[in-house]
Amino acid sequence: MKEFLDLIWEQEKDRLYITREEFDIGFDGCEFDVYRRDDSSISMIFVVRGPEFHFVKFGTDVHASRDILNKYPGSLIDKHGYALTKTPKEDMRQRRFNERLGFYSVDEDELDIHYKIDHLRKRKPSCQS
Repeated sequence: MKEFLDLIWEQEKDRLYITREEFDIGFDGCEFDVYRRDDSSISMIFVVRGPEFHFVKFGTDVHASRDILNKYPGSLIDKHGYALTKTPKEDMRQRRFNERLGFYSVDEDELDIHYKIDHLRKRKPSCQS
């Protein structure tokens, strides 16, 4: 777990206004789901506590596959009836992605939009002749 916290801290520390100790305490009770590249380096870490999840990508080559979306937020919706996440206000790309997926804003603070999702949007079947 320390390895994951070190990586996340390095990636996020410039936008945080807390100490490293406060940061670490904030992860009490969380589960970490790590995705790796073919070379075993970490590409993404999902952090989950109950219905709430967050993720950190390591590199611009990382994309969420359909399987990942079925798991986050899909499996959390199945288990809890909904899923929650936060997105930085300035990250318009991620906000648009969340909203296309079916998340809707339920709150905000000075840094983040707080999102909730109750069900994944399904692709409409294409017409076949």
